[in-house]
Amino acid sequence: MAFRELVFTVSEDLAEDLGDALMELGALSISVSDAAADTDSEKPLYGEPGLTPDRQAWEQSQVIALFDEQGLSAAEISLALSEAGFQINAPQERSVEEQDWVRLTQSQFEPIQVGQRLWVVPSWHDAPNDPNAVCLAVDPGLAFGTGSHPTTKLCMQWLEEHPDLASKTLLDYGCGSGILAIAAKRLGCGDAFGVDIDPQAVISAKDNAERNEVAVDFRLPEEDITHSQHDVVVANILANPLQVLAPALCQRIAPNGHIVLSGILERQAEEVIATYQPWIQLHVWRECDGWVCLTGQLASVETNQATDNQKKTVKTSENLSKSANSSKKNQFLTSFGWISLAVLMVVIVLQLLHLGRHAIALQISKAPAGIQEPLFKAFKSIDASLCKQFACQDIPLRDFSAWAIELANLKINPGNNQTATGILELQIRNKLPLVITWPHVLLSITDANDAVISEKLLSPQDWLPEDDAKVTPNGSQGLQEVSSNIFLSLPQQAAGFRVRLLYVDDRPTETPSQ
Repeated sequence: MAFRELVFTVSEDLAEDLGDALMELGALSISVSDAAADTDSEKPLYGEPGLTPDRQAWEQSQVIALFDEQGLSAAEISLALSEAGFQINAPQERSVEEQDWVRLTQSQFEPIQVGQRLWVVPSWHDAPNDPNAVCLAVDPGLAFGTGSHPTTKLCMQWLEEHPDLASKTLLDYGCGSGILAIAAKRLGCGDAFGVDIDPQAVISAKDNAERNEVAVDFRLPEEDITHSQHDVVVANILANPLQVLAPALCQRIAPNGHIVLSGILERQAEEVIATYQPWIQLHVWRECDGWVCLTGQLASVETNQATDNQKKTVKTSENLSKSANSSKKNQFLTSFGWISLAVLMVVIVLQLLHLGRHAIALQISKAPAGIQEPLFKAFKSIDASLCKQFACQDIPLRDFSAWAIELANLKINPGNNQTATGILELQIRNKLPLVITWPHVLLSITDANDAVISEKLLSPQDWLPEDDAKVTPNGSQGLQEVSSNIFLSLPQQAAGFRVRLLYVDDRPTETPSQ
């Protein structure tokens, strides 16, 4: 069967409405492109992937509608559009011959040489004639990661150029197709794990692992309850979520372990490096086509202690040199001085214990279930005694991994041509027997193609129910469950949604867009 394309050139404000009208007239598909594409007047429309664009079309846009041969003629379509109020020029008509579309699509994906040995080979191609080649069988699919994007190549090159993977464990956070964890296993890595928020990505990653005959444990975040540490943590996402995830990712690095980050534009590198500075020192490992790969190694406990001891030794030597020039009466501490020093040390230790109480509580929450409850009881008893002495407040913990989303349902009620309304039914549960700060809710609204068209960041004041007596402003009580119905104004094209829980202050440089 042959097809016809009708190409309309219209202004920005008509593009979307014209596309809708053509679909009602029987169009099989609609695409919109820049009428000035491939010229000096071409203008970019979209920014970083994942962000909602401010504009939905170009100043002069080409609206391309695909019709079959039995559809209305170009003249009939122009007349119908004119009667509907569109004042536009007649379209350009061109024929689209029937082709083997599967073969045509496959021809666009050739084997990709990623590094010296690594290749990504689609299933319909033969492997390269190279005895040293390490080939990954990955077909283009619904999940990101086929080896063609510069950020995927950078991460795979880092893995290939670090041959000591055999004794290492690896975590691929935001695994997509699973290509990085699979590549690590093919290069001889030890245990490998992958985490992604998209269930379809986890299914795709498991299929790819089976096709490549490697064992990788792919799972959703709510299934990743061990919070285990790994020798290599790799995350190829985007700059904004990488900054939000900085505390969580750094907690997953084992002592002396490495972190490898990509999905970062060259101009964003310094900002991401600054965000990770409190936990680890990052640097640009390599750049490719405007994208960079950042990496860093977490110092071991022994290295930190050796550095501290060296500083103490230098400081002690300086103090001894100064003491040699002091009078005899300052060379020895009196008994009262020793007692005062001992008391001061005890106070310092107690204060450090008090300041680190939240970190200690988080570690206890990761203990096995059998000993977790008695540990919490002992910890709370000691913590309560310290709080009496230091007059502290029981500040809730901030840990988004403490939350489980039990229910998230968005009921959409169509409205006028511009907006719709909806009710978000949300039910979340605090999994820990601790007071946890109420999180923000990031609601991403998607269209029929699952593309994000708007985002709403709801603070606890926005979504917490006002009539629930169990809800206290300072945070959720241990093992508490809360439900809420949130009334929202939505774009007319809203067709789906995604929900995330996060703490805005966990990203020090900026907050998520609303």
